Amino acid sequence: MHSVQLPLNGVIHLVASAEDDHRLREKTRNHPRLPQSVAQVAAELSASRGGVPATVDEPNRSNGRRTLLVYGTAWSVRLEPTHSGRGYKVKWVDPLRIRDHHRIARHFLSLRTIGWRHVDSLRELGEGTHSFWPQIEQQWEWLVRSQADASPAPALPSHHTAFLDTVEQVVDAGERVAVAASNGERPYPYRDVAPVGERRQGTHAVYGFTIGETAVPEEGAFVQVKGYDEHRGQVVRLDGWVATVRFDEAVDWELLPKTGELETTTSTVVFKKQREAITALRDRRTRNPHLLTALVDARTRPLGEAPDTPTEDLDPDQLRAFRRALAVEDLMLVLGPPGTGKTRVISQVAHAAGRGDGWTRPPQRVLVTSHSNRAVDNILPRLSPDLVVVRVGNAGTVTEEGRPYLLDEQSRQLRGQVLAGVDRGLREFADLEIAQKWSDELADRVDALLALYADVDEAHAGVAAARRAAGGPAQARVDGVEAVLADLDLRSARVHRAGERTTRLSRIPLLGWWARWRGAALWSQAQQLDAARHSHAEELRHARQHLKAVTEHAPAVRHAVSVLAQRWEQAEKARESAFLAAHASRAAVSGSEPPPVVRDTPDPVAVRYDLTALVSWLRARLPLLHARARLLEDWHREVSGATTQLHPELIRYAHVVAATTIGTASRPELSDVDFDLVIVDEAGQIGTADLLVPLVRARRAVLVGDQQQLPPFLDSEVDAWGRDVGDPRIRTLLAQSALEHLVDRLPQANVVPLTWQRRMPAVIAEFSSQVFYGGRLRTAGTRVHDDPLFGSPLVFVDTARLSAQQRRERPARQREHRQNGYHNPAETLLLSRLAAHYDATGREWAVIVPYSAQVKAVTAAIVELIGKEAQVRLNVGSVDSFQGGERQVILYGFTRSNPDGNVGFLRELRRANVAFTRAKEQLVLVGDLDTLTMARDTGFRDLARALRDHVATAGEIRQYAEVLDRIGGR
Repeated sequence: MHSVQLPLNGVIHLVASAEDDHRLREKTRNHPRLPQSVAQVAAELSASRGGVPATVDEPNRSNGRRTLLVYGTAWSVRLEPTHSGRGYKVKWVDPLRIRDHHRIARHFLSLRTIGWRHVDSLRELGEGTHSFWPQIEQQWEWLVRSQADASPAPALPSHHTAFLDTVEQVVDAGERVAVAASNGERPYPYRDVAPVGERRQGTHAVYGFTIGETAVPEEGAFVQVKGYDEHRGQVVRLDGWVATVRFDEAVDWELLPKTGELETTTSTVVFKKQREAITALRDRRTRNPHLLTALVDARTRPLGEAPDTPTEDLDPDQLRAFRRALAVEDLMLVLGPPGTGKTRVISQVAHAAGRGDGWTRPPQRVLVTSHSNRAVDNILPRLSPDLVVVRVGNAGTVTEEGRPYLLDEQSRQLRGQVLAGVDRGLREFADLEIAQKWSDELADRVDALLALYADVDEAHAGVAAARRAAGGPAQARVDGVEAVLADLDLRSARVHRAGERTTRLSRIPLLGWWARWRGAALWSQAQQLDAARHSHAEELRHARQHLKAVTEHAPAVRHAVSVLAQRWEQAEKARESAFLAAHASRAAVSGSEPPPVVRDTPDPVAVRYDLTALVSWLRARLPLLHARARLLEDWHREVSGATTQLHPELIRYAHVVAATTIGTASRPELSDVDFDLVIVDEAGQIGTADLLVPLVRARRAVLVGDQQQLPPFLDSEVDAWGRDVGDPRIRTLLAQSALEHLVDRLPQANVVPLTWQRRMPAVIAEFSSQVFYGGRLRTAGTRVHDDPLFGSPLVFVDTARLSAQQRRERPARQREHRQNGYHNPAETLLLSRLAAHYDATGREWAVIVPYSAQVKAVTAAIVELIGKEAQVRLNVGSVDSFQGGERQVILYGFTRSNPDGNVGFLRELRRANVAFTRAKEQLVLVGDLDTLTMARDTGFRDLARALRDHVATAGEIRQYAEVLDRIGGR
């Protein structure tokens, strides 16, 4: 444990409203040890003379601000510095948890202030008040750095430093571009706002804004109410024209403008986490000590294959990737073109790593990550159900596939299971108070019984004395036989001991013959003694019977026997009473732990033993059982409260944790968690700066992706940024993903290509294979084509024969749409009719178009035909929104049609590869072949001509009017 004293010359003010106090009092119903008010919090902190322990927590994901955790005797309070720097807002007060003890055990600040004071509102923070937050934050950073590593890390090689310098410049450039883009966007006027919930008073964190124009901010965008910088949050859901915004902190309904404007802002958390990852590499504080060597020098540790057997059938490529991923010590790539089973490989690797092999490799904690929520969530349903899988993220942005795995959802389920178990335990302890009463009663009754047994023993002695006095010759005979029998017992015992010694001597070689002879003699002697003992025992029995007969009428004997009978009767009644208490005590505790058995016998020796054993057991165990019951009651209260306290336990015992690349560092739930293995899916879309964030958290890494899919940034974006970025190395890192940067440089053993696809018909795969994968992508199996509209799985519907007025593109009207680019009415008509046709036949379909203006036009046209607006919005989009997805039918519109051969960002050829390879059964392409094959861009022109030739040879080229007539579109 490491701590630092921090004297602060002033009073710290805690801002909490009456409603905050009310919520705290409500919480004390389940947690009686919590303070009743924030004023009581301040009073306890002020009373701490030796300093108040405090830690600084990781930044909030959306606002990038750290918070202060201050610890009382049985609780902790989370404080957020106010924007003015004059005090702290009280975010919550919670009971001390296990994780709090862990935090303090690592390191803490001891804050020594003049005092702590509660105020009701920010307005009460006067000019002279201070939060001392800069001093606290600075001292905390020094404390963490000083404890991280007492010995200085060796200097990095100069080329490693140069690489990190370049990546940091990429981060700087990206932040400048993001801020400029945010500043250039027009605000979104809203005409109404309402809290999500029934009440229209008090503070809320989530509000629904009804947008007043024809466009809404994107889901996931960071926004703020214009003119109110403190009212900042994230769009977590879109429902028509209503944008649901979750604010970073609760906003008072009365203070929120009922009409106004939302403006987009830039979250700096992403860039901050990227810089933190770079710093970790500079300081050699990463879990993977070989990471920089692999990334910069393309040198890796020797790589073999683990002997593990997957739980599903894998083809030879997949099996090779699976076994090498389990064996890799630093970094490897799995190259997976569309349909080659990347997700299957990921799920098998995660399963094998998470479970361990039961011998040489213990279970490992696996991080599964990707650049987007959709990409992460696509993996989760394929993971084995016997793995504990936890999804960390915002419920508003996680997709439907990921929501069952969310921490909150799993915490609710775990809480239900825990409460059910605790309830069962509490039922077992339900009769402890009764058991305690019966235990006390039993002790009293056993004491009384033992006293009566002592009286019985005394009465037996009285009868024996009376008989001896009246017995005469009969008593003398008894005494004589008893003496002989006692002598025989002594002699018999001596002979048996001698026999045992002789048996031991018989094992010695030189003495064995004598010992055997001696043993035979002793055995004969023992037989004689046993016969004599039996004879004298029988004689003693007769002598005692005779003594009893001759003395039974003697007055003294008769009196002594009468006393014995009375005392025995009293003892029997006491025994029955004690047995009743014993059975009641046992019944009251038997549900929690089996007590000692009490035999139903009149034998005083057995009764004494059993009852005293039970009394001793109850005295020892009942206090422990009461303590267990209190612990269960406390645990029941704890678990019945907020589920967030279960988050650390779930993550600690999870086999697999899933989060976006930035979420791995920005989510507070993962702030102290490291991983044995990180699997990065769709790594071809992730830039180096983003990729470093999860990679520095894991001991080894597997990047899974396809360098022929979408890059991190569009070529047009890189070109635009390039005007502000002169360094070609920065442009290269912006344009290329880390996977693309490494694929031709890493050793061959560390790059495993998957070459067998099972998604698309062969005719589609063959085109992608030849154009994008050097002919190495092969199709496993054959399938029968069955489509009433088209005779081939690959069709191009040509619009070139339409009149120029019909087929030409239209520029998007900026005022109306806010979308950049173009839309094409002719393509909109056909694509919408085809979508309606396939929807009517029950087949999965998607429409992919390049421009957001065309997305809007096609969406509206399909909704007009079939309704189902929510479903249509999910199935119409740009290429970016469908990467990683698949549908039975893909309808793709090129949109561009003009006499100049301008194709815009269609020239980014990998976008075509992504779009075409989403199809599982049918791919229908709609476009103007004249424009496409005569494009100004050489690369795209070559692609379009190769596509035309391939479709003409292996598929179908159909005319627009003919297809439209077939589906009744005119």
